[in-house]
Amino acid sequence: MFNYDHFEVGKKYGSDSFTVDRDRIDKWLAVYPDDDNGDLMPPGMIAMIQIQCYMACITPRPKGNVHGSQVFDLRRMPRVSETLTTDVECTKKEIRKGRKWVETTYTTRGDEGDVVFTGVMTTLVAA
Repeated sequence: MFNYDHFEVGKKYGSDSFTVDRDRIDKWLAVYPDDDNGDLMPPGMIAMIQIQCYMACITPRPKGNVHGSQVFDLRRMPRVSETLTTDVECTKKEIRKGRKWVETTYTTRGDEGDVVFTGVMTTLVAA
């Protein structure tokens, strides 16, 4: 169970792959039509890729976690048909005002191994 005690700063917790295909983009654009980015992935999908990695690698989780914040550093937008690989690592944990906070960092690489974007998510862990 990924409770507060389970997380170790500096430990990598896995990776997840995501192919930027036209079908996924079309489904995204059905909800967010103004996000069309031509032959590049819509920017809003960055958060979805990071959350997908979190859900795939940080499991099982206790009920009641709260998503505190999420920030990104974009190097370039992924291309349609590119396969991305996202790695997740615990980079910080602390107890503030009796609440257990965990910071996880995500590094997403493109087909050629270059860093496409990174992200940091802070979560209030329930247990």
